[in-house]
Amino acid sequence: MSGESLLASKQGSSLSRFSHTKALNISQPKNVTREINGLASPKSSNFHLYRFELEHDVQRLKGQLRKEISLRTLLLKASDQSHKIELSHASSNPRSVQELLSNIVVMEATVSKLEKEIMSLHFLLIQERNERKLAEYNLTHSLSSTNATDLVTLSEENHESLHRKDQRAQPRSKLAKPLRSYDNANELSKEMIRCMRNIFVSLGETSAGSKSSQESTGFSPRENPSSSSWWSPSENSRISKWVQSPRIDIQKNSDVLATKSNMFDPYRVQGKLSWADIGSYRSATEVASMSVEEKRLGYASEELWRFRNLVERLARVNPTELSHNEKLAFWINIYNALIMHAYLAYGVPKTDLKLFSLMQKAAYTVGGHSYNAATIEYMTLKMNPPLHRPQIALLLSILKLKVSEEQTQAGISTEEPLVSFALSCGMHSSPAVRIYSAENVGDELVEAQKDYIHASVGVSPRGKLIVPKMLHCFAKNFVDDCKVALWISRHLPPRHAAFVEQCIHRRQRWGFLDSSSSKCGIVPFDSRFRYLFLP
Repeated sequence: MSGESLLASKQGSSLSRFSHTKALNISQPKNVTREINGLASPKSSNFHLYRFELEHDVQRLKGQLRKEISLRTLLLKASDQSHKIELSHASSNPRSVQELLSNIVVMEATVSKLEKEIMSLHFLLIQERNERKLAEYNLTHSLSSTNATDLVTLSEENHESLHRKDQRAQPRSKLAKPLRSYDNANELSKEMIRCMRNIFVSLGETSAGSKSSQESTGFSPRENPSSSSWWSPSENSRISKWVQSPRIDIQKNSDVLATKSNMFDPYRVQGKLSWADIGSYRSATEVASMSVEEKRLGYASEELWRFRNLVERLARVNPTELSHNEKLAFWINIYNALIMHAYLAYGVPKTDLKLFSLMQKAAYTVGGHSYNAATIEYMTLKMNPPLHRPQIALLLSILKLKVSEEQTQAGISTEEPLVSFALSCGMHSSPAVRIYSAENVGDELVEAQKDYIHASVGVSPRGKLIVPKMLHCFAKNFVDDCKVALWISRHLPPRHAAFVEQCIHRRQRWGFLDSSSSKCGIVPFDSRFRYLFLP
């Protein structure tokens, strides 16, 4: 090729590169152009490297955050007892989490077992201390004095007194009468009630049909019996004193109302007139206080020893095999015996909070499972939270009671509302304790309701029905508030019911009642210690 053609070729090539570069400079930013031409500065390169590292760190932290959130959700779910075991075996969990959950499950099971053992040992320790004191008494006092006391105490069971007297001459290990074998679970529970009743009666300051109970069961001294404390505020504001209905003439109604102030009334409150006949409660034995006097200890020592053996027999009972009525009678008796036993061991609680705590501590082993008083009342017997005792109802809503599948099967199959009149927590407003049998438990619960209403309901001097709060809350499950008075009156004996309905109609004529007003004066729940035992 000639020199001129070679030069022209080089110039054309240079022009082509120049035009290409020009075009790049027009269509690309300067920094991109520099990078393409290998002319980017070191400072710009460092900036892009730093930005890339930051973006990488952000993505890494986001991943860690997602893992932490997932782990937190997992641990929150694991805090629920029902999910803890299944989560501890889940293969998708991190190894460290699986080990942690497995350890927690094992530790909680161990702690729960140890807590039950501690409570059981504490319970037995207190019993042993009491029995040791009673045994020391038997050894340091003359047998003749002890026998004389027991013969008085055992007046209700005189057919056994001679047998027990002979046993007093034997060593302490042979002191208690032999325990007979019980045919079934219900017989065992009935004997536990008899035994615990005997202990309370022997250690307690008792009264039957006496006015001593009236002196200790009234309301606050601030209340005046003649005041209109059972009138609603709206009634007091609408009706002047001189318009108020005249007082009930007790003398003219002496067949229904008591004319004597010393009549035994187990639920006497200020401003309530007593019935002339309070039904079966008139023969109830009242234990309003407990005292450990020397003359009372001999018999209680023997009964405590017997009761401990009865409790041990409970472990061999299988409640899942019982019929509905057998479960009902069995668990009612066991509950009442357990509460009394707990009061002997731990003392009487002063508040509802302490009572609920005690109900969770005091427990019996039945058929290989532990049942505390709270479990028996609200899970086994399916009782609703007590609206007349709001503190306990609140605690039940916060603390969910849990039982095993077998314990669920040991409970009654359907609710029995009348159980409310059978369970006694040893307080002044509680129903009386009686023994329930599997054969007649339905009729006995109906009788318990009737007897409690008969003994606890009354009227004010101006004819207003006065009702315990427990009964008022119970009645509102069946009728509206404005019909509670009539509903209750129909559960009274015929003469009392007719008298109450006469009072209601009389107050309606005087304009004290309308469809929206309550016809009852409600007596608050009285939590002072007191047991009533029906014969």
